[in-house]
Amino acid sequence: MIDFILTMLISCVMGLGIGGGGLYIVYLTLYKGIDSSYARGTNLLFFVMTTAASLAVHLKKRKIFLLQLAVVVLFGSLGSFIFSKVGNIIDPEIPKKVLGSVLILMGGLSIWSVFGHLKK
Repeated sequence: MIDFILTMLISCVMGLGIGGGGLYIVYLTLYKGIDSSYARGTNLLFFVMTTAASLAVHLKKRKIFLLQLAVVVLFGSLGSFIFSKVGNIIDPEIPKKVLGSVLILMGGLSIWSVFGHLKK
């Protein structure tokens, strides 16, 4: 039951655009003990599912720009293909360290921006 509640809370954070994906990876790796490569894949699937509702709303309101969508899909697919191949070649510890560094950097930038707004 706790897994369901935490997953729902993280999806609410993701829906707000705050970056719940990083939280979900941390939850899966630290709390559930899942390997980081599986956690990243699960997070990607989780992200796709949570954005499906948003896509439906934007399509209904006609707020989708098809040319921009085509560019994003093209380069996103190309990048996914290339880096899936790279991921099979490099040492598995490298993506773990890169992911950890990015999460720490993004968390630090978020905290810094909050304190930057408080000073004004």
